[in-house]
Amino acid sequence: MRIAKNEPLRIDYPKHWFVILFLVFEAVIVWLFYTAYSSAVGPWRTLWMVVSPSVGVVFLLFLLPPVFTHHLAGAKGFRIRMGWLINTTIPYAWITNVKETSVHRGALSVGIGVRYFPISKALFVTSSFTNLVVLRLDGEHVIGHIRKRRVEEIVLSVSYIPAMMETVKERANLTKGA
Repeated sequence: MRIAKNEPLRIDYPKHWFVILFLVFEAVIVWLFYTAYSSAVGPWRTLWMVVSPSVGVVFLLFLLPPVFTHHLAGAKGFRIRMGWLINTTIPYAWITNVKETSVHRGALSVGIGVRYFPISKALFVTSSFTNLVVLRLDGEHVIGHIRKRRVEEIVLSVSYIPAMMETVKERANLTKGA
């Protein structure tokens, strides 16, 4: 099935780690709140009764929205979105190469979410440690809203690599051999 040139294509990414982290952290927060509620009156009880719901809300705000978002290959650019962690559009004119990749630094150093490495000028937008695609840009570009970073390549987690790569190569006018 061919995608029309101007039709946006939804690019999903694996979301299982966000779901697992959300469930684990929220279970710990509920347990902390319950133990504080059921303990004797004292300063620690008050502290945990205030801290645990506050931390629970923070985890809720940063771990749940990525479950409901996705990347989008639009007509003029590739929109990278992962909850509130990142929301930016990369024009196809900036993209010089798209290829499948793997993590060379170790999965734990990259982690999940959005991570920037200033030495290699690489932005990692990952939600798993497999199915990674690298978008190489034509030079340094400032990406970000609050914390602007100079980026030369972007590494993304993608659920279905062939459709994403074919669409980006077609819309960025890249040859198959590049």
